Amino acid sequence: MINALKKHAAFGFVFTVAKALVYFTPLLLADVLSTSDYGILEYALAGLGVIVNTLINLGVPGAYPYFIIREKKDNLKTGFSLHPIVLLLPFIINQLAFLFLSLDVNFYLAFNISYIIANQIFYSTQLKSHEKSSYAVILDSGIYIILFLFFIGYETGLFEPSITAINRIVLVYALFYAVIGVLRYVKSEKQNITSHYKTILKFSVHLLISTFLIFLITTSGRILVEFFFGFDEVGIYAFYFRLAAIVVMIHQIINIAFFKKIYTFSPLILDQYFYKFFFIIAALSIVIYFVSPFVVSEFSNFFNDTFETYKSIYFLLSAQMIMWIASALNSNIIDRENSAKINNIFFLILISCISLILFLFKDVFSFPQLIYVHFTTIYLASMIQYYTLSKKKIYFKKSAISLTIIFILQSCYYFLYF
Repeated sequence: MINALKKHAAFGFVFTVAKALVYFTPLLLADVLSTSDYGILEYALAGLGVIVNTLINLGVPGAYPYFIIREKKDNLKTGFSLHPIVLLLPFIINQLAFLFLSLDVNFYLAFNISYIIANQIFYSTQLKSHEKSSYAVILDSGIYIILFLFFIGYETGLFEPSITAINRIVLVYALFYAVIGVLRYVKSEKQNITSHYKTILKFSVHLLISTFLIFLITTSGRILVEFFFGFDEVGIYAFYFRLAAIVVMIHQIINIAFFKKIYTFSPLILDQYFYKFFFIIAALSIVIYFVSPFVVSEFSNFFNDTFETYKSIYFLLSAQMIMWIASALNSNIIDRENSAKINNIFFLILISCISLILFLFKDVFSFPQLIYVHFTTIYLASMIQYYTLSKKKIYFKKSAISLTIIFILQSCYYFLYF
């Protein structure tokens, strides 16, 4: 009992510190960088960088818990040790493109960050699968810890507040993963490593497509805003996205601490947990939205200068977080039930329809209207996931109903008050 309490206390401390850095570092940088530079950083950090990561990761991280936890095929572990070497290839290409082909510095930063995120997800998924939660949290937060060190460096006069300086420190951190990957490969068991990796890829290719599509749906907000408006608006979007994302921290606690259970509990039990969780998160998100002007205004000039103009954006992003959390939880279930292939078809239809709407009305949408369309898209993606699972007679009825009620209530508030 005492050992269990110590373990949970240690995890709670590590999680609090690490996620505090994840949450506050981008908000601190918003007051340090110009709005445009902050938009470029967020575009690379949580926009293009996240989406590119899903492509270069080849769906392999999602294959680890499937094979090791669900299927108990420990012999395939050797195949996973080859993956960091495969990840090195796009990283090297990015360096060559920047040095010899004059690759735009914004894309160079995004691709370096995508390499870092790919490694973080790959290693942290393994740690979570073996219930090493504290180490997984630290690893997941790595890029933000590095950015916090940049902020400290700026405060002490070591760094200039520019994208160029951030690019350099990000490159150093990326090289750290390159060295770790090579060393781990050298020390790994080589017998059947290639054939095992091929077995992993045969399964993970569907996860690759699925992960790419869900990330394209859920994290494309910064890319859409940059395409329709510009990096200044990306900076606005990103700042309020970060504020709204405080409730995601709670989801991450659940996802990390109970990661293994998500792959082993029955759908009936998970449905009971999920629908209650959605209502709690939705209520908390709204409370934070109304309270934050009295709190955030005390330490953020960026908030004070923009809140009155963009509070509708903040509300929509607060609402969006519940849909984002639902889609993330559902993705785990889709992966564990090996339903990614059929889900991908419905996602492609959804993305095609939304893309057509955006194209037809590209000159009509205002900033808030674009965010509402994105919010609706994530809700529809969650419903598609429930429908996909129902095709295998796996039902999350209460979760689907609760999410729909939340979506309708949030939409009504938005149209009534904004």
